[in-house]
Amino acid sequence: MNDPESFKPGENPDAAEDEAQEEPTTVPEEIKAEDPETNWETVAEERYEQLVRLRADFENFRRRQDREREDIRAFVMATVLSDLLPVYDNLDRALKSMPADDEAKSWRVGIEMTMKGFNEALSRQGVDAIMTEGQMFDPRWHEAIQRVPSDLPEGTIVGELAKGFRWKERVLRASMVRVSEGPSEPAGEEE
Repeated sequence: MNDPESFKPGENPDAAEDEAQEEPTTVPEEIKAEDPETNWETVAEERYEQLVRLRADFENFRRRQDREREDIRAFVMATVLSDLLPVYDNLDRALKSMPADDEAKSWRVGIEMTMKGFNEALSRQGVDAIMTEGQMFDPRWHEAIQRVPSDLPEGTIVGELAKGFRWKERVLRASMVRVSEGPSEPAGEEE
């Protein structure tokens, strides 16, 4: 029997004896079934092909994991950026409604600096404002809230109610816009 002091704590002394009594590694059944002159080159080629397939499967798995990780990152980033847009809107409204007189001038300068910092932070994250003024209406980027008579051609954006943003060609929020109905026809030319 083995010396009990030679074992580490948590080890089973009987397990070491069992391991010592195990049979040597056996030859796989497919090789036993072959004739005594086994073609080891064929076996090696088969194992190599299995290894190549396994490696390709692993590479595909790794690429799929990377894609999924990027998709999750994009979803989280878009969610966080979308949650910040109402804060941007509030700052923009505060800036537009603030008087420019002497008493509110320092407040106005502070809000302008905050807006500038906010715009720079969005820009660093790859967020762009969607262009609207004078552009043709595009349902991918714009949401028409109102149609108004205008001298501009039909479908031209004449005003922006809420700024839209995109991130990596993904719309975070569509621009809410007023769209031209086109020039109105003079009253005397109706048929």
